[in-house]
Amino acid sequence: MPSKTDRRLERLAELDPRPELLSFDVDALTAALAAWFAERSEPRYRVDQVLDAVYHHRVASWDAMTTLPRPLRTELEQAFRFPSLAVEEERVSADGTHKLLWRLIDGEAVESVLIPMPARDTFCVSSQAGCALACSFCATGLFGFKRNLTVGEIVDQVRQLLARRGDPAAHFAGPRGVNLVFMGMGEPLLNWENLRRSLAILIDERAFDIGARRITVSTVGIPERIAELGQAFPQVRLAVSLHAATDAVRDEIVPINRRYPLRQLLAACRVWSRATGKRMTFEVIHLPGVNDRPEDVAALGRALHGLPAKINLMRYNPVPGAGYKRPSVQETHAFAESIRRATKATVTVRRSRGLDIEGACGQLRLARGGSVVGAPES
Repeated sequence: MPSKTDRRLERLAELDPRPELLSFDVDALTAALAAWFAERSEPRYRVDQVLDAVYHHRVASWDAMTTLPRPLRTELEQAFRFPSLAVEEERVSADGTHKLLWRLIDGEAVESVLIPMPARDTFCVSSQAGCALACSFCATGLFGFKRNLTVGEIVDQVRQLLARRGDPAAHFAGPRGVNLVFMGMGEPLLNWENLRRSLAILIDERAFDIGARRITVSTVGIPERIAELGQAFPQVRLAVSLHAATDAVRDEIVPINRRYPLRQLLAACRVWSRATGKRMTFEVIHLPGVNDRPEDVAALGRALHGLPAKINLMRYNPVPGAGYKRPSVQETHAFAESIRRATKATVTVRRSRGLDIEGACGQLRLARGGSVVGAPES
């Protein structure tokens, strides 16, 4: 029997039965287009024209593929859905951060963020509409889980961000590479099959050619999927949203810990580390009086003993109704120093970006009241 998530994805086909162009990998898309053009006695080079327009020029619509005759573009639009996302709202921070709220075909909404950096810009993308994990400090969890994103919806976030970055009017033009992080809305490893297929497309040098070492998947901790990620994509980096090193505290702020307690999560992390030979990142959000006490720091030192790790410490961004206090810069730096002493790990304090545009995960969607205005009922 189909799961609730499966039924929601089936509903997309009812809303728009056209196959989603960006859900095909390069080989499958090449074969589908070749067959489609052959049926119309069109030359084989038409396939390469479409691939070039989609992957390299990142055009905004079928109509923008001006290398193709207009009647052919009209037929293609009737045959394939492209693009997968529409911009509902875009905000630009005083620090240059771009935040986009995308509309999906069923009226749901997800977010992406483009963060300009001196050497490599960072794209933060979503993997689910909403999130089922209900972490107590996270805006996304306040409106619950809606559905997994399709492969095309994941890939199209990156494609459209690349297009914006290459637009001189957007002030991101230049030869800089990108870092891609799956740290937006949702738990990537709970959308594993679509994440796996998306990563393959994004890494493929014939498509978007994003180096696997420049991609980070962030998870709150799904042990069996952590191992699978390491086996399937050993060059992709892993960030684990740890936030607390005792089950008592983590049970409260990251409820999935009750299903996958720390011993299981950390065992999977050690398997991943051995399989990939990489140092993993542990993310800790600073919640004053909750996870920064001396006993919390000592527990973190014990938990990470012998595990090559980097710790990314974040200041809490206030979420309505969450009840936590945003720490001062001084408090967070003091917390960071205590972690360094206890763990001997590299500890960085993440700089907050886009606070003036509700830049944290889920905040823009929350400000818009969850789903896009006028969206159909789930």
